[in-house]
Amino acid sequence: MVIDQKFIGKTYPDLVYQIAKEKLKEFVLATKADQEKFAEITPPTFPVVYMHDLLWTVLFDPELKLNLAKLVHGEQDFVYHKPTRVGDTITTKSRIEKIFSKSVHDFVVMVSESYNQNDELVCTSTWTFIIRGGNDKDFSLQEKLVVKLMSLLPPCPNAKAKRMAAMQELRTLTGADIALDRALQDLAHHSGDEYKVFIDKYMPQVYAGASGDFNVIHLDESFGRQVGLGGYILHGMATMALGVNYFMKEKAADSIKRYRARFSDVVKPMDTLTYSGSQDGDKFSFVAKNQAGKEVLGAGLVEFA
Repeated sequence: MVIDQKFIGKTYPDLVYQIAKEKLKEFVLATKADQEKFAEITPPTFPVVYMHDLLWTVLFDPELKLNLAKLVHGEQDFVYHKPTRVGDTITTKSRIEKIFSKSVHDFVVMVSESYNQNDELVCTSTWTFIIRGGNDKDFSLQEKLVVKLMSLLPPCPNAKAKRMAAMQELRTLTGADIALDRALQDLAHHSGDEYKVFIDKYMPQVYAGASGDFNVIHLDESFGRQVGLGGYILHGMATMALGVNYFMKEKAADSIKRYRARFSDVVKPMDTLTYSGSQDGDKFSFVAKNQAGKEVLGAGLVEFA
């Protein structure tokens, strides 16, 4: 069914969440963030943790009837009004801000406002979801055949070789080694205006536990192949979270005022991502690309105090 515009302005029950030190530590470890910098203050993408239950309420809203098989997270925008810390109790209010179509795609935009225990606004979030090809249409027979064919094809040897070469280059740059059969393997390197980071094969599962997002496309290799993704993939919000390690390297934890990005393509385990950009005054613009040079995170924009 087409998404009825009568749902524009629809609100959802308030969600209350208390920030615990262990959950913050878990999230920081999962996103390879600075443990000292974010020991008490939450990192910029932490709202996904205290808002997760609310997001699922919207996505599975029986009135909206969103076609989840075709839904992707298109863009994300956070505006920060006050830092959030361990011990804060966050209450989030959300509403459907926009429903519209562009080209053949349908869009749903949700806006949320989060307040601390002192009734102070701490974060305004804008979540843009895209239903590819329109919410009222199923995948065409041709699309289904392409997905089926992709699920049967073996992994591309050239793609695997590029992944291994990029990882080896990063090992050489850092002078470090990692164990590919274990989770939480940190392999990253800052150099000039670039930040390179390796995605170990267990990062999607680790991030799922830290964020609460257990969507099967991030956990199940065979399911990911069945739906044409070539296997399980990393969360877009995890790719956005890794960007924090790039642009906040020399910044204080409470200095960021806005963080916005567009999810351009999927990130797979064993990828090596390169974040690059530049600062102009109090604004920092960047993109992230994988080892094949394909953009995976675009239109990155950060504003500092």
